[in-house]
Amino acid sequence: MRASTGPAELTVSRLSDAPGLADAADRLVTENMPAFMTWESPGNWRWHHLHGSFATHQLCVTDGRGTLVAAAHGLPVRWNGTADGLPAGADDVLVGAVDGDLAERPTALCLLSVSVAASHRGRRLPELLLRRARGDASGAGLRGLVIPVRPTGKARYPLVPMAEYVRWRTPDGLPFDPWLRTHLRLGAERLAIAERSLVIHQPVARWEQAAGFPMPGPGGYVVPGALAPVQADPDGSATYTEPNVWMFHPV
Repeated sequence: MRASTGPAELTVSRLSDAPGLADAADRLVTENMPAFMTWESPGNWRWHHLHGSFATHQLCVTDGRGTLVAAAHGLPVRWNGTADGLPAGADDVLVGAVDGDLAERPTALCLLSVSVAASHRGRRLPELLLRRARGDASGAGLRGLVIPVRPTGKARYPLVPMAEYVRWRTPDGLPFDPWLRTHLRLGAERLAIAERSLVIHQPVARWEQAAGFPMPGPGGYVVPGALAPVQADPDGSATYTEPNVWMFHPV
């Protein structure tokens, strides 16, 4: 599939057809996230299975020189179509698919990330990937896309509960968050808050290095890039529990 989004022609491929792009796709995800988001978590431990077991569902956008400029990582999941039936979040999806049977007899496609290179932002590549993934879901006879969305503006307001943040609106009535706004404009609906989408438990010393300041005692700390405070415990460890927003794109 080829799509023109500007002066250069772009190509959308599946990772199963272009396996050499796997490392570049992982680097792109890393570049789009705070460093701590790649640390050990139940889901991150299993991320590499996306390249092997679910390569068909990894979408890559390359420019005319074959350079990766955007990617979407996903996998099929079994979902009953209700908010109560959703997994707890990104960790739960990967654990359930890799260690269990969540990917068997799928009814929906779950996108875990959509990443765009800095040089190609503002060219509607997220929309391109979302539409392509939704088309894939439709072609496979699935309900559509379910996505544990990480709102791009939430890190500026880490002390605001996610349930309150998603209710914020612009003067024209659209979602305040630009990434949530993109999903809404493409016809998505908000289903639920994934309060524990990603859980990272690490020594306080590692969090101090990431934050750039000391965490001298138990309590909550605002770490740059985090959507909620990191909670330091008396035992010298600290836990980041990231909330996401479950969005559904029907087909």
